[in-house]
Amino acid sequence: MHTMKVLAITLWVLLFFILTNTNFVVCVGICRENEQRALESLKKEVDDPSDLLSSWVVGNNCCEWEGVVCNNLTHHVIELHMHEQFSYDGSNYPRINSLEWLLSLLSIEYLEMYSVDLSKATNWLQVINMLPSLVDLSLVYCNLNHIQPLLHHNFSSLETLDLSWNNFSSPVPEWVFNLANLVSLHLSGSNFIGQFSQGPVNLTSLTTLKASGNSFNCLLPRWLFDLSNLEHIELTRSGNEGTIPSMCGNITKLKYLDLSENNLNSTIPNWLYRCKGLESIALGDNMLSGKLPDVIGKLGKLELLDLSLNLFEEEVYDLFNGRSNFVSAEMGNSSSLSYLSLENNKLTGTLPKSTLELPMLKYFFITNNRLEGVVTESHFSKLRQLLVFSASRNKLTLKLITNVDILDGGIQGEVPTWFWDLSSEIAHLNLSHNQFVGEVPIISAPSRGLSNFLCEAKNGPYSLYYLNLEGNKLSEEIPDCWMNWPVVSFNLEGE
Repeated sequence: MHTMKVLAITLWVLLFFILTNTNFVVCVGICRENEQRALESLKKEVDDPSDLLSSWVVGNNCCEWEGVVCNNLTHHVIELHMHEQFSYDGSNYPRINSLEWLLSLLSIEYLEMYSVDLSKATNWLQVINMLPSLVDLSLVYCNLNHIQPLLHHNFSSLETLDLSWNNFSSPVPEWVFNLANLVSLHLSGSNFIGQFSQGPVNLTSLTTLKASGNSFNCLLPRWLFDLSNLEHIELTRSGNEGTIPSMCGNITKLKYLDLSENNLNSTIPNWLYRCKGLESIALGDNMLSGKLPDVIGKLGKLELLDLSLNLFEEEVYDLFNGRSNFVSAEMGNSSSLSYLSLENNKLTGTLPKSTLELPMLKYFFITNNRLEGVVTESHFSKLRQLLVFSASRNKLTLKLITNVDILDGGIQGEVPTWFWDLSSEIAHLNLSHNQFVGEVPIISAPSRGLSNFLCEAKNGPYSLYYLNLEGNKLSEEIPDCWMNWPVVSFNLEGE
């Protein structure tokens, strides 16, 4: 009997521990009276044209309202989520003129408002600074236009701060850079101006910084690249200028780096190649210069590399001088690179075949450089995923394939007009038993159409000896120029 009592007491203690350390979306019990009154007062005062708070029925248990989450044991409100659908004019946004009611929700941990107009809540930060348990603060598209300095902040538990897409027109305040437990900082598109904090900072837990679309107009701060836990840096169109710091501390966990569309004018720093986990590097549209270092190809986990619209020069071969480039042992000695853009630089030399031995590559842009030489089908032999290859405004010569066989390929739609511009080097063409439809472009269209393909070869003697277009629904008068072809077999039957 004594053993049973001990077991029962143990189970009750265990249950109490689980309940007091677990948050539940659906609460069993009644909302705390003072918190119920606070939320009911908000319901009565808010201008809510889209009925975002339609489930907030005065008199009903607030723990059952949409967007409200209570602790299952204490019944304190611990989460509040208000998400309205975005609109460019904000006409459907609920409008809240004061956040004083939040002072009755001192146990709240997650406060998220998306597309809620807080432009009249001028003391929003002072109120929120009095919430001691806050873990996640997200005020996105909230028309905030002022962020006050704080001599003492009360955000020691804060892990996520998202103030994106507001209109502050002021520098990022110093207290933001001294949140030791902050993991994610999102400041994009909020019209922050002026330079970053010059330090010292205390962001030892930070893994993600997103602050694109602002006007910092300053050098990249050195301390940013000394944050050892940082994995994601996104500073597109942020007005950063000058050099990328050439020295850094222990930033080895970086996976995503986007500094595109700024005014950076240095070379790529060597420390970047120590970040072996990098999956995306976007440095396009700056003024970066120098040669493309082959060591960048040792980043075997790269999926995106964008170095376009810069001043890189010398031979493109330097980037692809070994078959191990962009190959990861962890990926089974394969490459993950799917997007590569080197366009609008000053790269020279020929395009080595190893450049295109990247089996996952889908997009390759190398337009407007100073490349020369011949590109043949052998360059593309391993590019089974390739969707776009753009190499215009170079001095490259394209030597086309001589055999095209797409028999019964399940292809539907019209034959693209560019297809009939294939050179006279084609010897074997089989497009039979697909589902091509419509008229073949007529001869009157300059450099287009079956007539052009058959009768106006431009690259020397005709080579076609086999043509099969049967089993489609193509239409056009067949031109009378067979004598030009050393033809062995033609089959143009329709379905």
